[in-house]
Amino acid sequence: MTLNSRATDCNNYMKRSKKISIIVGCIVILSNVPPFTGLLKTFVDERHYRYSTYNGSFTFYEFMSRKFEMMNDIHKSCLLSQPDLKDKQIYRVFTKNPLAFWRWGLYFFDERYKLPYKDWEGIKKIRGMEKVKGITSCYTEF
Repeated sequence: MTLNSRATDCNNYMKRSKKISIIVGCIVILSNVPPFTGLLKTFVDERHYRYSTYNGSFTFYEFMSRKFEMMNDIHKSCLLSQPDLKDKQIYRVFTKNPLAFWRWGLYFFDERYKLPYKDWEGIKKIRGMEKVKGITSCYTEF
């Protein structure tokens, strides 16, 4: 192999790498633009967004037209029926996954990710220890 052919091979490799980098960058950027984010949220993130109170007396997951705003409204009515609840905070029980590149923009701007995170396994332990009375205005879906 001559020096000239090695330089040509290296040049082709660099061009190919640059093209692949540009394509991957475009996919990441486009997947975080609103029309595409909504599609990915509908088809890929179905039932990904799950919420709970500290003791699991209220659990909710987003599905189709059941959105974050609906969860907030139901949680408020649930709080009215449980005024003595010691922790009134709603927690997200889904994590931020750096490999889910289509959610990167949401991690910074979406209200869902501003909620504090609580591990579902910890909630299940408390749920088993505390007697959660059946209250009709509270959802327990999982």
